[in-house]
Amino acid sequence: MKKFFTLALVALFISKSGMAQDSETSKKFRAGLKFSAEPGWFTSGNTNTIKDKAGFGYGFGLVLDFRLSDVIYLSTGIGGDFENASVKYRNDGYDPYSFSGSQAFCTQYIQDNSNNFVKAENDVDVANYLKQGNSFYTLSSRKIKTTHITIPISLKMLTKEFSGFRYFGQFGGEIGIRSSVKSDDTYAYKETIDIVGTNITAGGTNTGQNISKDASTIPMRVGLNVGLGAEYRMAGSTSLFLSVNYFRSFTNLMRNDSYYNYTSTTVDSNGKVVFTHLSQNLIMSSIRINIGIMF
Repeated sequence: MKKFFTLALVALFISKSGMAQDSETSKKFRAGLKFSAEPGWFTSGNTNTIKDKAGFGYGFGLVLDFRLSDVIYLSTGIGGDFENASVKYRNDGYDPYSFSGSQAFCTQYIQDNSNNFVKAENDVDVANYLKQGNSFYTLSSRKIKTTHITIPISLKMLTKEFSGFRYFGQFGGEIGIRSSVKSDDTYAYKETIDIVGTNITAGGTNTGQNISKDASTIPMRVGLNVGLGAEYRMAGSTSLFLSVNYFRSFTNLMRNDSYYNYTSTTVDSNGKVVFTHLSQNLIMSSIRINIGIMF
């Protein structure tokens, strides 16, 4: 009889442990935290700007999983992504020292003596742009740094548990709200209007530029977000996870035609300037290496 009670207690304990394990690993709702390392790069839809160096960004956020079935979850959350990458600008041999060279295709912008961007508006008197202290920069490359508040939405398909591990795939999208766009510019020439004429400096950098006014009018991006990963259950429903996701934006980061960057100018007989504005098409892609914990 004593042995019977002992066996019954052991069986009851095992049964309850199994039931607890099942209930803990199949919760209808889970929440967690993640940190992401994010190497990223820009691609362009035109030849005015081309891909340059990839950048290394990072992100973090809250993960929310809602169970739809034993193996399928609706995964969402909210986070912040801090990305950067560089682009080069086409230059067909612009040279301010040579008249023929100065007619070559290049990308330029104007700043006043307080380093504020001057909008390149058409049909404005040329004297408005030739004020003392104004500088004309010929862009070589630009490192663009962005900050987005992101909301991913995807289906997460998990396997059954094997020795504490569950493997999953994700397919879905992401909505991002842009909060900041800045740049570090490398320029080929800086031409500053002074008392005696134009002072020319060859080569240099212009860092910490706020270019948010030249970004897309609607501060939102929509993109693809897919990935693979695994999680390891440490105790109950608490699990560590590692995943690798590919993100690609569907939307242009910048305005289609720049407010400030231009590729050529003409002056009509009335002294009015006509700018050919830079056509822009910058699409962000990144690989996100995510590490996190689910509760």
